[in-house]
Amino acid sequence: MPLLKKTGQTKMKLIDKIKSNNKSRKISFVSYITAGDPDINTSLNIMKNLAENGTDIIELGVPFSDPISDGPIIQKATERALSNKVDMKKVLDLVKKFRKNYSTPIVIFGYYNPFLKYGLNKIMKDIKAAGANGVLVVDLPPEEAEEIQDAVNRQSLELVYLVAPTSTNKRIQTIAKLSNSFIYLVSVTGVTGTRTSLDSNLVPFIKRLKKQTKRPICVGFGISTPKHVLELKKNVDGIVIGSAIIKIIEENLKNKKEIIKKVSNFSKKISEATKI
Repeated sequence: MPLLKKTGQTKMKLIDKIKSNNKSRKISFVSYITAGDPDINTSLNIMKNLAENGTDIIELGVPFSDPISDGPIIQKATERALSNKVDMKKVLDLVKKFRKNYSTPIVIFGYYNPFLKYGLNKIMKDIKAAGANGVLVVDLPPEEAEEIQDAVNRQSLELVYLVAPTSTNKRIQTIAKLSNSFIYLVSVTGVTGTRTSLDSNLVPFIKRLKKQTKRPICVGFGISTPKHVLELKKNVDGIVIGSAIIKIIEENLKNKKEIIKKVSNFSKKISEATKI
């Protein structure tokens, strides 16, 4: 169980966690949830139970009113969180509460506007102080990332970049040069969501990507079942699952205990599938 021995213990970097898992013959399981969905207290309980049931890294989504990369499942989660008045400050408060007892690495996942509005240097300082380990800005092209990368570097945080099957060799090379963390490979073009099968071009693209970077590669968007994990685990360093977890939340909104139970069981099943 990834508990802190004492508050303030040094937390493992994202990239080191992934490499450590690889040495232990498993790929990393990254879970995504939207902060404040269905409410802040339940989000905290979900995070704790993910950490206790096999999740290696938690991506914590910052609710934003125009989530262009998200499919309907995560869009609804965002609406629920926004109706609870969840903003960046409340997201960081949630991280602080979690970090009192848990060492599981955390990525703050969001759109550029809330980061910019908060102030890039100030937000990175506050993210570090809260106890998060990295940042992923979903709508920020790498060609325009210099300012935010500098702010991240000043706090010794990690900035996770997205690569898609449509990314040019030039963009991949730019990301490989800038990245100080794992690379998040978007498995399909389009928005987030659960899918029944994986794109047949995905593994060939992963092999192409590996020739251009030594950074760990985690695949997300459309990964939702142990079967998907089994199909991918020989070719990647980690998998990211969000919509499948949020779907469990959405289907059990009237029963918080059932949310915790089902999310915990799902996390266990996926974690078991990540073993090589």
